Amino acid sequence: MVNLDDDFDAEETEEVKNKLDRKKILMFLLPALIAIGLVVSFYSVLSKKTSSPTDLSYAVVERPTSNEDGISQNKITILYDIPEINVRITDEVGTPQDISLKLNLELNNIEDVKIIEGLMPKIIDAVIAHTIELTPDEISGSNGLYWLKEELLYRINLIVSPVVVTNLNFKTFNQNK
Repeated sequence: MVNLDDDFDAEETEEVKNKLDRKKILMFLLPALIAIGLVVSFYSVLSKKTSSPTDLSYAVVERPTSNEDGISQNKITILYDIPEINVRITDEVGTPQDISLKLNLELNNIEDVKIIEGLMPKIIDAVIAHTIELTPDEISGSNGLYWLKEELLYRINLIVSPVVVTNLNFKTFNQNK
């Protein structure tokens, strides 16, 4: 003879065991998922900071040259990119105009790159401080861009001395009204 109370108790204990098993699984699984989520989010935040726009790049160009003795040598030029700089200038009337600059610096020694990287905040500040004082008329046309280029090159060389920046190139120069 089968006792019906025993069958009900067996089902009840199985339900209790299943609930306990689910609770145990959730107790271990939920903190693990939270920890994994935190690790992934911290990694993504930190990796975005390390690959920010302040990460600078450069290219090394070798050019064959010959000296006065006729011996050929390779001369290197480092083209060092400065991050994009956005400046708002105003004309005499007070109408604002946005300027976007992308520049690169020409260097002769690869060792100078570390010095330039260390002084990049000062270089960017000098470019912004000078450009913001200009009017659109002062930088319009090729004469204005040439004057701006020469003035920025002079100021950057003062900042990075004893390193010599041999040239400054405009990668982009956009004026937006």
